[in-house]
Amino acid sequence: MAETEIVAFDLEGTLTAGVAWEGMRDYLQAHGEGAKFQRFFRKNLLKVVAFRVGILRDERAFKEGWILDVMRLFAGYTPAQFAEAAAWVVERTFWPNRRDVVVEELEVHKENGRSVIIVSGMFEPILQQFAAKLQVKSIGTPLEVVNGRLTGEIVGQLNVGKAKVAQLQNVPGRLVAAYGDTVRDIPMLQMAETAVAVHPDKVLRETAVQNGWRILTN
Repeated sequence: MAETEIVAFDLEGTLTAGVAWEGMRDYLQAHGEGAKFQRFFRKNLLKVVAFRVGILRDERAFKEGWILDVMRLFAGYTPAQFAEAAAWVVERTFWPNRRDVVVEELEVHKENGRSVIIVSGMFEPILQQFAAKLQVKSIGTPLEVVNGRLTGEIVGQLNVGKAKVAQLQNVPGRLVAAYGDTVRDIPMLQMAETAVAVHPDKVLRETAVQNGWRILTN
């Protein structure tokens, strides 16, 4: 029996140009909870300014911390309520901004009988909504639920960097291709037979050039 061929895609920045925290903010504003986000933003304004002027130089740490903080604004939601929010974010932020060229390649992989998995740091309820549209599997960051309510925290760590590699190593088959957009995707791209850098950040672009990886920017 032939070994399963697997293709892994990152989500945010790779399959879509949509930004999760912006969609989550817009959801709160559209559903009468805009003041909650505004209080959060004012509280963190100095941090935002410091990042924008370059005082905070670790962009990755800032962005990952920011999305985790935004997730905390949903503490108290039931899983069903957050599933509705996730669907809203996908419909209005992620899906309209999908990268058609990358999605087309995903569909080709499916047609060729490969098992496609979206492997992302994105919160699982949001990731699952997007993956369902493409009828593919997904592995994301699980959310903590206590007594039927979201605590606003995640379970474990964000599914990024080496965590993606660990998840993929548990999937039976051969990783024939992987698609990513940032330095955090390099470990996943390195384990694939074919690596594709999609609208890559500076470090990933340099790594792609050094390794002869394909760079997709259309």
